[in-house]
Amino acid sequence: MNIISFVAVFLMVSVVLCVCIFKFANKDGRIKTEYDERQKAVRGKAYRYAFYTEVIAQTVIMLIFMTGTELPIEDYALIFTGIILGCEVLCAYCIWNDVYWGLNNDHRRYHIVFVAGILLNAMDIVIAAVNGVLVRNGKLGMYMLNITVLMMLVSVYIEMLIKSVLDRKAAAVEE
Repeated sequence: MNIISFVAVFLMVSVVLCVCIFKFANKDGRIKTEYDERQKAVRGKAYRYAFYTEVIAQTVIMLIFMTGTELPIEDYALIFTGIILGCEVLCAYCIWNDVYWGLNNDHRRYHIVFVAGILLNAMDIVIAAVNGVLVRNGKLGMYMLNITVLMMLVSVYIEMLIKSVLDRKAAAVEE
């Protein structure tokens, strides 16, 4: 199978998987998460911060490429890391400003999705390391994508848990 066919099949499977996950994790079985007006406004600000983070990250990566600096990471994995950094900023801002969860989200089901994502990415990394294919030609490549996604999922999940604990403590103090 050539790379174009692989990417096409991967994208199709990913879209179907995402649709199934969203239908599972939303209370009303819809794919789209619903937000109120306040949430939409705050999320707009989060997208702006994520965009600026992405621009800065890609500028730094461009400078790395322009200087000819050799890193032990494939170029595409470094670019992907910059993209995920923007996603992390978006998630963090939304979590800390109480707009991460939509009106129709089932929090418990999303926790299941997060834990599954963390375990699957970690398992893939461990298997690659055990089989000696984590690093090829002295560089992290495809598995760097798993490492980056794993780091993002873990940090977002920890932030969600911390925010949940803080919100419960604040609610207890108010009562």
